[in-house]
Amino acid sequence: MAENGLGYGARHDRALARRLRAAAPAFVCALAFLLTVPNALRPAHAEFDDGAVTDRLDEKAEIFRRWVPLALRGDALAQFRLGRAYVTGRTEPEDFVEAARWLRKAAEQGLPRAQSDLAVLYQKGLGVRQSYVEAYAWLDVAAERFGLGRRRDQALELRDMLAAFMTPAQRDRARALAAERRRAMGLTGERAEPAPSPGPGKLDP
Repeated sequence: MAENGLGYGARHDRALARRLRAAAPAFVCALAFLLTVPNALRPAHAEFDDGAVTDRLDEKAEIFRRWVPLALRGDALAQFRLGRAYVTGRTEPEDFVEAARWLRKAAEQGLPRAQSDLAVLYQKGLGVRQSYVEAYAWLDVAAERFGLGRRRDQALELRDMLAAFMTPAQRDRARALAAERRRAMGLTGERAEPAPSPGPGKLDP
């Protein structure tokens, strides 16, 4: 059974989805759409247009040529972009397990965008075992790393909505896990993201 706080399964997830639609800012709705219907992001003619298929293959080759070497060398932004490519299907097809793997590597280096995206994968159970504890912990860390601003507010809002579906024990465990992650990453309170790596802007979120 998914670790979702109450164990109500699909009914529970539908209740959370209603709350997200009613209260979440635009970025949460957009990210939920991105993760649940990635095929909708592709051009409508792609299945029938040989040129579109060729373009996708060329883009896939470009992604692997440029970003995989950097990601393997530990570049957090490259790891984040590669994870995003697996989510959106730019790698053809989408692969949430690989997405989670690369987003985790970037998240563990302190990249808050990767941390918030990984949290959504945990919340949805895509590529990882569903866990609101993990999702809460990553959102808590991401909010601190974002610092003051819109991204921080959005991460906190989603974190607090998840908390409403968790038991007190789970919330305590999630906060302890977030503190452990901060120590493991050696965070010093600086909340700026790593400097961007050179590369194709089309892979930016």
